[in-house]
Amino acid sequence: MRTLIYRMNQIVLKAVHCTPWLFGLGLVVTTILSLMPGTSVPPVLQFWDKAQHALAFTLLTLTGAVAFPDKTRWVYVGLMLYGGLIEILQATLTTTRFGDVMDWVADGIGVLAGVAIHVILLSNLRARPAAGKIEPLPRD
Repeated sequence: MRTLIYRMNQIVLKAVHCTPWLFGLGLVVTTILSLMPGTSVPPVLQFWDKAQHALAFTLLTLTGAVAFPDKTRWVYVGLMLYGGLIEILQATLTTTRFGDVMDWVADGIGVLAGVAIHVILLSNLRARPAAGKIEPLPRD
């Protein structure tokens, strides 16, 4: 059992090292989906627009906070600016999309939700420091 826990912790640590790349990929995918014609968006991603914004920015916030734990405030501020930039680009660069202040508000709600989830997860990890500790396996 101890070996399984050790291996799972190793997998989690490797995944955490990939989060800057995942954060960057998330930004690229969000930008592409936000600027492509609405008819080109895959049907599985077509649900209430404000929920799409909030969900995307919640995931971006969580990924960014894990990727850059010492710069979380910059991640939060940067994502808010990024959301505003997407709305400006939709209004100026596309003919099938339009910028909407309420979309930006939904982005902000998503950032706030991501911050709340991140704070809750951190407080749970700090409450149980032994759970986050990785001890080397004893040599047999």
